[in-house]
Amino acid sequence: MVNNKLAEAKFEEAATWVCWDIQNMPIPKGCKAEEISQKISSALSELNYRGPISISAYGNMNHIHPSVKQALSSTGIVLKHASLNSRGFSSYISDKLFGCTRNYRPPANLMLITRYDEARSIILGYWKKSGYNVLLAHPSNTSDSFVASANTTWVWKSLVQ
Repeated sequence: MVNNKLAEAKFEEAATWVCWDIQNMPIPKGCKAEEISQKISSALSELNYRGPISISAYGNMNHIHPSVKQALSSTGIVLKHASLNSRGFSSYISDKLFGCTRNYRPPANLMLITRYDEARSIILGYWKKSGYNVLLAHPSNTSDSFVASANTTWVWKSLVQ
């Protein structure tokens, strides 16, 4: 299920923060790391999102080849190392997602690249209720209810290939 609709006028010039759960949503096979930032930007531009875009990738960076990390960071993607803590990797990402609202105030676009889990679904609902425009890139086998929790959605693999 994909829901690509044009940006509402109040979100067209607004900043977009992309939080990429690279731990659970790695770069798809056949996709070039140095092209990901541009492909995300192009997909947003096609839907009239013209504001500044910031992309942060969270995950265990020790499992990513140095040349891939270099390719990603050379395009402006901020790499944030996250390892398992006592509450688990998911809780680390959830903490970052809730914390992003300190840096971005509505109207703003918040894009999450992740697979489904209950905590992330709750976060998307929280963002929507707080006045953010919620964007989601997800795996192809995601539940319809998770996809419905965002205003605009893409299948991750098709977004970056």
